Amino acid sequence: MSEDYYKVLGVDEKADAQSVKKAYRKLARELHPDKNPDDPKAEGKFKEVQQAYEVLSDDKKRRDYDRRRRYGAAGDPSRTRPGGGYRRSPDGTYTRMDQTGFDQGEGFNDIFERFFGGAAGQGPGGGQRPGPGPSSQAPSSEAYDRKRTVRISFDRMLQGGHLAFSLDDEPIRLPFPKGVKDGHKLRVKQKGRPMPNGSRGDLYVTIRIDDHPDFWREELTIHSKIRVSAFDAMLGVATQFKTPVGKVLKLTIPAGSQPDGKLRVRGYGVETDDAKGDLIVHLDVFIPESLTEEQKNWIEKAKNASEEEKTP
Repeated sequence: MSEDYYKVLGVDEKADAQSVKKAYRKLARELHPDKNPDDPKAEGKFKEVQQAYEVLSDDKKRRDYDRRRRYGAAGDPSRTRPGGGYRRSPDGTYTRMDQTGFDQGEGFNDIFERFFGGAAGQGPGGGQRPGPGPSSQAPSSEAYDRKRTVRISFDRMLQGGHLAFSLDDEPIRLPFPKGVKDGHKLRVKQKGRPMPNGSRGDLYVTIRIDDHPDFWREELTIHSKIRVSAFDAMLGVATQFKTPVGKVLKLTIPAGSQPDGKLRVRGYGVETDDAKGDLIVHLDVFIPESLTEEQKNWIEKAKNASEEEKTP
């Protein structure tokens, strides 16, 4: 195994799911191609982080990975050769492929079929492998299905559009709706592998959404944070805020806002064909680390005035 996913994310092998997610989000913010448009090294690391998180965030994949990591992957046809991962297309889409030619998401049955022409437990042509007794079981069409995972950015999820990639040099273009959920699956009939009867299996495409460095989604609600000084939180301030799709909003932070305060902007969340969510901006109030003498005197006067108001 050429790559240690735990080292890629900088976490211990016993790290819980929350720690893995926290480490991933931190690295994704730092390495995201939108923040490093002309840095191929950062893009390469970003792909490694994406691949590591996809494995370690999935319980089954993580168990399989830990088993191969502990006992070795010799003789395991499902392992990935060095250089595997996500390939970025010109439109920003990440398509996961590995140099073995296996699509991401293929299970052992799919791989066995690649080698021997049938699903696991079957021989060439899809029939049962020779065993103690005759068998005439017909091949399952599922053995000829193909799977592909395609990643899209957070802002593309909000706007909708098309997925574009190649499958065995055949261009595939699929529409996806605005507000599509992470893990959404699309089925394309007759785009799988050829079957002995002349038909073909189907292609199943899973959409995965990249984390955004500044926004996160909960159903139709988009969340974000805005840093506010303690002075502005106490006195109130008008400021600007940019949405994930680049629209600039005017926000009014009311006087007396608390560190855990929230502002709801209706209608600027995730929009689907049937509904539209809200945007919630969380106030990240910070205290200046150094103050001028004038500021200290001002705060002292405000403190004394507050204490006098409390005195009966």
